[in-house]
Amino acid sequence: MKRSTTGKILKIGLLLSLISATVCTSLYACMSMSGYTSTVDLAKVNLIQLEEPKPEDPVAVIRTSLGDISVRLFPEEAPNAVNNFEELAKAGFYDDTYVFQLEPEIYFAAGSKTPEGELGDAYNEANESVEREISDNLWPFRGALCALTTKSDTGFWKMLTDRVKYYNGSRFILVDSIEFTDELVTEMYGNNPDNKVARAFEQLGGVPNYSQQMTIFGQTYAGFDVLDAITEVAVTGEENQKRPAEEIRILTVEITTYQEAPAPVTTEAKAPAETTSTTTTTTTTTE
Repeated sequence: MKRSTTGKILKIGLLLSLISATVCTSLYACMSMSGYTSTVDLAKVNLIQLEEPKPEDPVAVIRTSLGDISVRLFPEEAPNAVNNFEELAKAGFYDDTYVFQLEPEIYFAAGSKTPEGELGDAYNEANESVEREISDNLWPFRGALCALTTKSDTGFWKMLTDRVKYYNGSRFILVDSIEFTDELVTEMYGNNPDNKVARAFEQLGGVPNYSQQMTIFGQTYAGFDVLDAITEVAVTGEENQKRPAEEIRILTVEITTYQEAPAPVTTEAKAPAETTSTTTTTTTTTE
């Protein structure tokens, strides 16, 4: 089944597996993976992905060959990623591009000029070298729009001193959800039943072990049925290189505002904003 504090905070150990996350009570959320470490005080986290978009909020309507996905963008949290995405969309970069990779029911990656994920002559160094932006307020819940990591500026000394830099590009990922077993849910809450991030993951779904590992710059609010349809297609290719057995295209990406956007596609899946009334308030990097 796919699923949405003051004081005690949980600790999430980001694991290499897509199907597990370890959570326990502490004063901070400490997240580390592949030399990257961050500390998040969950008492200060504002889960803005769960909020109803305002009329003036920027949105992207991602029109695919299987239907439309409407996404609210977060320029205050990830200004460089949003600017890069909007600039490319308005220039027609995403017109007739491909869904080039997916992990069934978990995510799909798109925005390439070929079905294999290549950019070819469309490669532009500036657009592919946007420094990663990590926000404590954005999490890889189901429907999160993430920038695909393209490269890193690393080395032993930089890893030792926690100065490794990661960069994003034009291609993007839309997160669906792992299966949240009772055991996993229990681990996420640890000894803190009031943890709002664990509660959001339990209710909305997502991929907890992507937390604080990728630039998240948008959240789907309509078209969850299309998201599911894409991540549930038949695939071909080897492990970590799976792609749709039949081509799926990104027809175009339209940048507009929530007020001016086309009416949301009717879907049985609940968007984050639809779950806030039931709550007290309201991790492998893919390259």
